[in-house]
Amino acid sequence: MMNEQDKTAVIMRLPSTLSVFSGGKSQLLLNAETFEQLLGALEQQYPLVWEQLCDAQGQVRKKIHIYVSNRLITTPDDLNMALKPGQEIIVLPSSVEA
Repeated sequence: MMNEQDKTAVIMRLPSTLSVFSGGKSQLLLNAETFEQLLGALEQQYPLVWEQLCDAQGQVRKKIHIYVSNRLITTPDDLNMALKPGQEIIVLPSSVEA
């Protein structure tokens, strides 16, 4: 059963290779209105996952692909992308090593 906080959260789906950093969770519920807020919430609640996805400057690592509504996050401008409650964010490792 969802509580009020869950209803406003976005869903980040992790590949099994990253769920080891989230205590075995493959789906993370995070409250965020923009992609930048999502990364901030991730850093606070799941710092080990954040370290896998972002570099020391807080930029998404080149070896990670993050999709919001089938759109690949590629530029710093994407940090301002608005997120809607219930929206899914898909994290995939890149097949090419950077």
